[in-house]
Amino acid sequence: MKSPEGYEKDEVCKYLNSLGAWYFRPFMTGWGKAGVPDIVACIHGRFWGLEIKRPGKPLTKLQELRLKEIEQAYGKVAWGTAGQVIVAIREWLETRG
Repeated sequence: MKSPEGYEKDEVCKYLNSLGAWYFRPFMTGWGKAGVPDIVACIHGRFWGLEIKRPGKPLTKLQELRLKEIEQAYGKVAWGTAGQVIVAIREWLETRG
Protein backbone atom coordinates (compact mmCIF):
# COMPACT_ATOMS: atom_id res chain seq x y z
CA MET A 1 0.00 0.00 0.00
CA LYS A 2 1.33 3.41 -0.95
CA SER A 3 1.85 6.04 1.74
CA PRO A 4 0.40 9.57 1.36
CA GLU A 5 3.96 10.75 0.77
CA GLY A 6 4.29 8.15 -2.01
CA TYR A 7 1.52 9.84 -3.99
CA GLU A 8 3.33 13.18 -3.55
CA LYS A 9 6.57 11.64 -4.87
CA ASP A 10 4.76 10.16 -7.88
CA GLU A 11 3.33 13.59 -8.74
CA VAL A 12 6.82 15.14 -8.67
CA CYS A 13 8.22 12.32 -10.83
CA LYS A 14 5.42 12.84 -13.36
CA TYR A 15 6.36 16.52 -13.55
CA LEU A 16 10.07 15.70 -13.91
CA ASN A 17 9.24 13.33 -16.76
CA SER A 18 7.32 16.13 -18.49
CA LEU A 19 10.50 18.25 -18.35
CA GLY A 20 12.71 15.50 -19.73
CA ALA A 21 14.70 15.58 -16.49
CA TRP A 22 16.92 12.74 -15.33
CA TYR A 23 16.19 11.57 -11.79
CA PHE A 24 16.18 8.66 -9.41
CA ARG A 25 14.62 7.83 -6.07
CA PRO A 26 17.28 6.44 -3.72
CA PHE A 27 16.24 3.40 -1.73
CA MET A 28 18.33 3.44 1.41
CA THR A 29 18.88 0.08 3.09
CA GLY A 30 21.40 1.05 5.74
CA TRP A 31 24.42 1.17 3.42
CA GLY A 32 24.00 4.60 1.88
CA LYS A 33 24.36 8.10 3.25
CA ALA A 34 21.58 8.87 5.73
CA GLY A 35 19.37 11.86 5.00
CA VAL A 36 19.72 11.71 1.20
CA PRO A 37 16.78 13.51 -0.44
CA ASP A 38 13.80 11.49 -1.69
CA ILE A 39 14.53 12.39 -5.31
CA VAL A 40 17.90 13.26 -6.83
CA ALA A 41 17.56 14.93 -10.22
CA CYS A 42 19.33 16.72 -13.03
CA ILE A 43 16.98 19.37 -14.41
CA HIS A 44 18.21 21.29 -17.45
CA GLY A 45 21.82 20.62 -16.48
CA ARG A 46 21.48 21.49 -12.79
CA PHE A 47 21.75 19.08 -9.86
CA TRP A 48 18.70 19.05 -7.56
CA GLY A 49 17.91 17.42 -4.23
CA LEU A 50 14.15 17.14 -3.66
CA GLU A 51 12.73 16.23 -0.26
CA ILE A 52 9.03 15.43 -0.50
CA LYS A 53 6.81 15.84 2.56
CA ARG A 54 3.19 15.38 3.49
CA PRO A 55 1.39 18.65 4.24
CA GLY A 56 2.50 20.06 7.58
CA LYS A 57 5.45 17.69 8.05
CA PRO A 58 8.79 19.48 8.65
CA LEU A 59 12.29 18.47 7.62
CA THR A 60 14.38 16.51 10.09
CA LYS A 61 17.68 18.02 11.25
CA LEU A 62 19.57 15.50 9.11
CA GLN A 63 17.49 16.36 6.03
CA GLU A 64 18.18 20.05 6.65
CA LEU A 65 21.89 19.26 6.81
CA ARG A 66 21.90 17.28 3.56
CA LEU A 67 19.99 19.99 1.68
CA LYS A 68 22.40 22.60 3.00
CA GLU A 69 25.34 20.46 1.81
CA ILE A 70 23.82 20.30 -1.68
CA GLU A 71 23.38 24.08 -1.74
CA GLN A 72 26.97 24.60 -0.56
CA ALA A 73 28.08 22.46 -3.52
CA TYR A 74 26.09 24.84 -5.81
CA GLY A 75 23.21 22.41 -6.34
CA LYS A 76 19.56 23.39 -6.07
CA VAL A 77 17.12 22.10 -3.47
CA ALA A 78 13.41 22.13 -2.87
CA TRP A 79 11.29 20.56 -0.20
CA GLY A 80 7.66 20.32 0.80
CA THR A 81 4.55 18.89 -0.81
CA ALA A 82 4.54 17.98 -4.48
CA GLY A 83 2.85 21.28 -5.26
CA GLN A 84 5.48 23.29 -3.38
CA VAL A 85 8.37 21.44 -5.02
CA ILE A 86 6.89 21.79 -8.50
CA VAL A 87 6.32 25.53 -7.99
CA ALA A 88 9.96 25.95 -6.85
CA ILE A 89 11.23 24.18 -9.98
CA ARG A 90 8.88 26.18 -12.27
CA GLU A 91 10.01 29.47 -10.73
CA TRP A 92 13.65 28.51 -11.21
CA LEU A 93 13.01 27.56 -14.85
CA GLU A 94 11.23 30.87 -15.48
CA THR A 95 14.01 32.99 -13.95
CA ARG A 96 16.92 31.30 -15.70
CA GLY A 97 15.63 32.56 -19.06
